[in-house]
Amino acid sequence: MESDFSGQKNTSSLSDWTAERQYFGRFYLSQGFTEKQRFTNDCGPTSLAVTLNMLLFQANLGASLVEKAAVIQTSGFLFWDRLPGWVPKVGGATAPWGMVKAFNHLAAKMNLDWRAERRSHARRAHIIEALMTGRPVSALKLWKAGGAHWVTLVRYSSEKDKLYYLDPNPFLEYLPVDKRLQSQTWVEFEADWSRENWWSRLLGIKKELVIYSKTS
Repeated sequence: MESDFSGQKNTSSLSDWTAERQYFGRFYLSQGFTEKQRFTNDCGPTSLAVTLNMLLFQANLGASLVEKAAVIQTSGFLFWDRLPGWVPKVGGATAPWGMVKAFNHLAAKMNLDWRAERRSHARRAHIIEALMTGRPVSALKLWKAGGAHWVTLVRYSSEKDKLYYLDPNPFLEYLPVDKRLQSQTWVEFEADWSRENWWSRLLGIKKELVIYSKTS
C-alpha cells in the first residue's frame, strides 16, 4: 500500500495505477528548448512549477497553472541561486539552495502551507520516508558528461523497488498524458543521483534533495 500527497492509501490495482499515471501526467511541464534546439537549463524552475501546481491543486488554491516563466520572474533569484541565462553553457542552472529559496518565497505568496528544505548528502531513507508519507521530493541527477538535471519524485513502489517521477524533458510533451510519468529502479536512479564530478565537489553538492513538507 502506498500513499498520495493527501495522505490517503492507494491500492495496487491496475485501474488505480492507470488513473494515477493520468493524474500525475497532467502536471508535467517542459523545460523547453533554446534557439539552437538544445534543452534549456530551466529544469529547476520547471520542477518547482510542477510541484507548486500539484500542491495548489490538492489544496484547491490554484485555478490556473503556475508556469516556468512565472517561477523565474517572481522568485527573487540571485546570481548564486540561479545562474543568469547569458552565462555560456550553464546559464539558467539552479542550485539546491536556490530551489528552496524560490519555493518558500512563492508558497508564502500563494498562501500554501508547505515548506521546502534542502537535504544534502542525503540517504535512500530520506526519499522513501518522504514519498511514503505523501511528500514530493525534488532530486538532482548528475550526468556523466558533466551536467545536472532536476526531477520531481512522486511515488515509490516497494514491490518493484522503483521510483516514479516527473521529468521536465521537453520530448515528453509529445507523449499522451498517461505516458509522461517516468520510472527507474532504485539502482538506476542512484547511479545518477550519487554521481560526483569536479564542480559538484567544489560546491559541496552531493546526493541533493529538496523535500517539501506541510507546515500545519
